[in-house]
Amino acid sequence: MDAFQQAVHQARRQLIREEGQNVSVRELIRRAGFDDSRRASVARHLNPNQPWPKGHRVPPEIVRALAAVLPISESDLMQAAQVAAGYRVRDEEPRDLGFEVARYLSDEEVSEEEKARLRAQLLQLVAEDLQRSSRA
Repeated sequence: MDAFQQAVHQARRQLIREEGQNVSVRELIRRAGFDDSRRASVARHLNPNQPWPKGHRVPPEIVRALAAVLPISESDLMQAAQVAAGYRVRDEEPRDLGFEVARYLSDEEVSEEEKARLRAQLLQLVAEDLQRSSRA
C-alpha cells in the first residue's frame, strides 16, 4: 500500500467510525461523484495490490474528489499522492509535537501497551522538567 492508498484507507476508516456503518470503496467512489464509467479507473488507484513500478501517479481530479468526501484535507491527500508518485515532499509547515502525539495515540493500529508506554515516558519527561524548573 503506497502513501496515497494508506491515506485514503485511514480516512475511510475514520469515515466509517463517524458514520457508524461500513462505507465500501464503491460507495466512496460514488460519493466522490464518479459514475460507473469511471468507477473502475478510480478503484484501480485505490487497489493496494495494483503494481505501480514507476510510481503511483494519481490524477489531481481524483485526489480532489476523494478529499471532498473523506475526513482528510485536500492538501494532506495531495501530499500523500505526491509521495506515492515518488516525489520528495516537505511539509509546508512543521506539525507541533502535541499534534503528532495526539495522532499517534489515536491510531487504532498502535497497541494499548505501546500507548501506555508513551504516556508514561511523557509523564516522566514532564515530571523531570518540573523538578528542574523548581530548583532554579
